[in-house]
Formats: sequence, structure tokens, C-alpha cells
Amino acid sequence: MNQIIVPIITIHSICQKIASYINDDEIIDLINAYITQYHLDITKVEVNDNRHGWQILCDKINDFPDANKLDFIGQIVEADYINNEYDFNFINKFIKKYNYEEVQEKLFEQLAAFTSDAVKVQENFAERLKVDHLEAFQCWKHSIEMLKGKYYSESGEDIRKTFEFLLRDILGNKKSLENQIKAPNRDVMKSEIGKYLKQNKINPQVINFITHLTSAILYISNEKFKHGEPTGLTENDIRFYMNETFLIMEWFLDIEEMR
Repeated sequence: MNQIIVPIITIHSICQKIASYINDDEIIDLINAYITQYHLDITKVEVNDNRHGWQILCDKINDFPDANKLDFIGQIVEADYINNEYDFNFINKFIKKYNYEEVQEKLFEQLAAFTSDAVKVQENFAERLKVDHLEAFQCWKHSIEMLKGKYYSESGEDIRKTFEFLLRDILGNKKSLENQIKAPNRDVMKSEIGKYLKQNKINPQVINFITHLTSAILYISNEKFKHGEPTGLTENDIRFYMNETFLIMEWFLDIEEMR
């Protein structure tokens, strides 16, 4: 992206206008959400910051790269926060002058590239599965393809299947994920996972922790991925679910390889 330089005094004037339409708490939420989405190396605003919203916004937007200054303001305009015609026209004229739409498109491309880097780590994990866990490998690769295509329900279900197939291989049985954590008298040490981890001298507190995480994965799978689109979940939620499951599976592979 070509370097963009926007006049900071005009930016501050616009921020003061924006702050008159949005309450202070929401300004903090919007700034922090933007920093998170674009992975900006910027300290987030403290939720208990007691300054006026315009002060917070002007101060924090100083730290944004100029392209992100423009994009942040443009997103505010697109979200219909500015309901005064004069202010709307003033801000809209400014962002159009600096080719806001083109800038936003480039930023989205960069964001997609950042996300694909995270997927590459998981693709490397797939190569590790490929050696001894072929069914798990095939499901994991398919889950990544489904995620890239925004088929979230299919991706989530494939992630669960990957975990299920991996545990079947490691634990040497054909049980479902649900039955791997099923514990007689609620004693997790007597579940299939508990017995295996106990044999490998894993700390009982860690066994409890892993069992609870596995239960959460199973719950989300049953509630969100088996009956159509996963309503109430965003792409970030799916990625979080994928990452957490990935970390647990990698941990099980580590234990298997140490035996």
C-alpha cells in the first residue's frame, strides 16, 4: 500500500465530532475492538479511563498508522453513527478525498494475509498428524478448507471429528469423543482420557483441566455444529474453537511421542 499521510488537525476535529454521537464507554469498546481486529501493536484503552470520549479518541488515534486512522473514521461513517447531515458530509468528503474505499480494501487484504499465517501453523500440525493418524489428518485438512470458504458449521464439525479420530488412535479404541470423557461416578480418573493420562504420570489437576476443556469442545460441537449454521458464533469464535482444540490435540501428540 502506498504511504498515506492525513492531516492530524483535521483528524482531531473529526474525532471531536464523532465523540459527540457516541458515549464514552462505546468509544473505548470501538477503539479496543479495532485494535484487536487489525492486530495493531498499540496498547488498548483501559475500560476505567475517566477522560472525555473525545480526549480518549484523539489521544489513541494518534498511535494508529494513517491508513488505519482513515479506515477507523470510515467505518464509523458506514455504521451510521453520524446522523447530522452537515457533520456527515464533512467527514464523508474528507475520507473520499483520501480514497477511503481503496485504503480499506488494502487493509482487508493485509488482515487476510495475517490470518492465513495462523492457518499455516495448523497446516504444519496436519503434517504431523499425517504420519500415524490418517483419518484425523484428512478431517483436519478439510476443516481448514471449510474455514477458508466460510463454511463454519462444516469446519467446526470436522474439527471435532479430528479430535475424535486422534483420541481413538492414541487410546486404542473406537469410542466417541463423548464416551472418551465419560466418567463413572464423575471420577475423571476413571474415564478413558483420565486413565490414559494417569498412566503417563500427568498431574491430576492437569487431567481435570484437559477433561473440562474437552467437555467444552464437545458441548460447542453438539450445540452449534450438528444442526446447520452455527448461529451466534463469529469467524473469530470458530478460530478460537479451532485453536483451542488444536492445542489440546498437539498436547496429546506430544505425550504419545514421549512414550
